[in-house]
Amino acid sequence: MSIIGAEDEDFENDLDPTVDDHSSHFTSIELVKSRPTHLLVFLQHVILQFDCSSLLCYLHADLFKNLSTKETKKQFVEFYNSFLDKSAILRVQIPHNVSFELDRTRPDLLSEEQQRKFVQDVQLAQAPEVLRQLEDFRQKRMMGMTPNAAELLEVESHYPTDRIPMEMKEKAIILILSPIPFIPIPLYLPHSSSPVLLSSISVDEGVLLPEGVLPGLSLSGPTPQQEEQDPRLLELEQDPPNWREHTPPDTLKDLSKKETKRQEVINELFATEHAHVRMLSVLQTVFWKPLEREELMTATELATIFPSLDEIIDMHYAFYEHLKKLRQHNFIVKAIGTTLLNRFGGTEGEWFQKLTSRFCSHQTWALEQLKMRQKKDPRFNSFILEAESRPQCRRLQLKDIIPTEMQRLTKYPLLLENIAKCTEDTLEKESIQQSAECCRKILNHVNEEVKQMENLLTLKDYQRRLDTSGLKPSNELYLEYKYLDLAQRRMIYEGPLTWRVTKEKTLEVQCVLLGDLLVLLQKQDDKMVLKCQSKSNIAVQEGKQMLSPIIKLDSAFLREVATDRKAFYVIFTWDSGAQIYELVAQSVGERKNWTDVIKMAVDELKKTGPPSDLKRGNSILTGGGGNPYSPTT
Repeated sequence: MSIIGAEDEDFENDLDPTVDDHSSHFTSIELVKSRPTHLLVFLQHVILQFDCSSLLCYLHADLFKNLSTKETKKQFVEFYNSFLDKSAILRVQIPHNVSFELDRTRPDLLSEEQQRKFVQDVQLAQAPEVLRQLEDFRQKRMMGMTPNAAELLEVESHYPTDRIPMEMKEKAIILILSPIPFIPIPLYLPHSSSPVLLSSISVDEGVLLPEGVLPGLSLSGPTPQQEEQDPRLLELEQDPPNWREHTPPDTLKDLSKKETKRQEVINELFATEHAHVRMLSVLQTVFWKPLEREELMTATELATIFPSLDEIIDMHYAFYEHLKKLRQHNFIVKAIGTTLLNRFGGTEGEWFQKLTSRFCSHQTWALEQLKMRQKKDPRFNSFILEAESRPQCRRLQLKDIIPTEMQRLTKYPLLLENIAKCTEDTLEKESIQQSAECCRKILNHVNEEVKQMENLLTLKDYQRRLDTSGLKPSNELYLEYKYLDLAQRRMIYEGPLTWRVTKEKTLEVQCVLLGDLLVLLQKQDDKMVLKCQSKSNIAVQEGKQMLSPIIKLDSAFLREVATDRKAFYVIFTWDSGAQIYELVAQSVGERKNWTDVIKMAVDELKKTGPPSDLKRGNSILTGGGGNPYSPTT
């Protein structure tokens, strides 16, 4: 038997009560806060398993204990925006007395005493949920189901020496774990009297590590996320400075009420552009590049899911940089019209329109493809769920992030109009209004492209399910339409209608208005059936005078039904005579919509002749299951 000496480190560790019970540091949140490594591991567990809002709010509230009056005012507004505002991503349950007062008073107008009291009340309200999460962590740790167990054990089993004190060990492990939360939270470092923000800890602040301290782990070199992050976008992780906080008080006092409002709206444009570029970068760094690196999707597939994403980020970032330069003099923006026109007008505006149209028109298709892939591929599904749980996503799912470009386009016209309303200078006002009009044109164009793509996807779905065997009773119709390809045509309108074949016989149909045809489809199980109808059994037997489910618009006209305001007649003339179709809409308003769009299609057909773009579908989606057109189209 070997004799254990009192100086032996293993012997000392055996005497350390903290390592006897793995859960000893997780019996209360105060104990967890006293050990930064334990706090980080607990935080990661909560992020992966629960809604982390309560814990982050509880920790953030601790910052107020050591803040000055001025700092309290600033931090409370951030605290409010993060956790209390009704639109806050990390919104938590708020005591009634707090919510009642905040509904009546702006957060920055509350007294310091009220602000501190509200923070304390909100923090206490989060305690039960935090305790529940602690209990869950203790149980999961006993089963070996908690994250970063090795790093945690390394800290717990470390015996502090002069060469490697506990503070050094804690900081070293924190540097390994700190990429996990990506959220500034207060940590209570050893021998520190006040909390320190995690984001402020760096190698320069006391970790110059001896060799062998962390075998197998390196603190040098970027993480995979950092490698994928565009260096210029790193600044976007921090919220942009508010103009009021950086404008000299005397300058603020000299501004008129209208000019103050103008600066507020310009600041909103800047701050929201900053947030938008940040969210676009999430698509690139959290989803696109890791998906390609992990070989879960090919570069071609990703280019169709996120078409022109790199160029769109470049455009928005350049716009953001131009806006930032305008704020360099005391954060007061004097002239903004030229910057706006350069972005949304001329050739730059046309290029912006082209790229955003391509990206936005694909979003419905992209979301459907991703949904199907998640159902079929467990590994892909696991990746998406893990990526969506990252703090960079701000609790948004991929299906919520992809539409953000379209949402951004809808906000530009209103923001620019609000700036123009507060602008006194005539030329400046005209430039801003012209820019707003350019934004509206871009938005209208993108909306139309999105609509056309969604229509095409609908047609491809109908085509996939199309059954033309019901045309066989009429040999003439069957020969003409048995190879009908709906996706080769342009859809104008669609919706449910009732087809009154006779007084006794009615059919529910999905009516599809194309550029040159009106198609009446019957839903049967998963099929969309084209089926001839007859007003008598004799006609069925003889195969004559069958009512075709396909009406050619070049020889059709409409008439009202005197006895039913929701119904209308479509009269179709051909070589063997005329056929009358009585169609009934679900409301009078819907009947008017139908008659208007059919008349418009008939008039357009008379002016231009048969559509020349019947192969439009192939220019947008390839045949079969269909990928969208390539980004270079």
